[in-house]
Amino acid sequence: MSRELGTLVIVVLKARNLPDKHSFYKQDVYAQVALQGITKKTPVEAKGGQHPVWDEELRVPIYEGKGKDGMIMKVSCWSKEPRSEDLVGEGELDITETLQTGEFDDWVPLGVNGVMRGDLYLEMTFYAAGPPPALSRRPSKMNPSDRLSRPASVTPSTSSQG
Repeated sequence: MSRELGTLVIVVLKARNLPDKHSFYKQDVYAQVALQGITKKTPVEAKGGQHPVWDEELRVPIYEGKGKDGMIMKVSCWSKEPRSEDLVGEGELDITETLQTGEFDDWVPLGVNGVMRGDLYLEMTFYAAGPPPALSRRPSKMNPSDRLSRPASVTPSTSSQG
């Protein structure tokens, strides 16, 4: 069995500019993270629409000996529909540097079949194995006034499309 290197604490903060196929109501959205065979999900944000905010902490143990593929984290956003779950967008992030520096705060681009489908903001902290630290969140690098805010509402244009 592989030795545990430590714990990666992933805060799935929010997403921006997600496509929303609904016209009359906002989609219910959740995010998913998959790393080294472990998949974790945020709760569904009802009516999260194009700019959902979760601020959800997910913890994933990191093991050695998983090779290069074990350092690729797959992220995705999903729209929870009454009878299905539709992929909104997905992306990948190499966590090698995060394990070395101990932290990561940035937007991860999402897409489907080469088409951009928004971004997901992640704050990650890696805690190396050893005596258990008091795991508490470190301060975010994102401006506090922007951290949990959604973009200002965009008023629909009055021009007709056709």
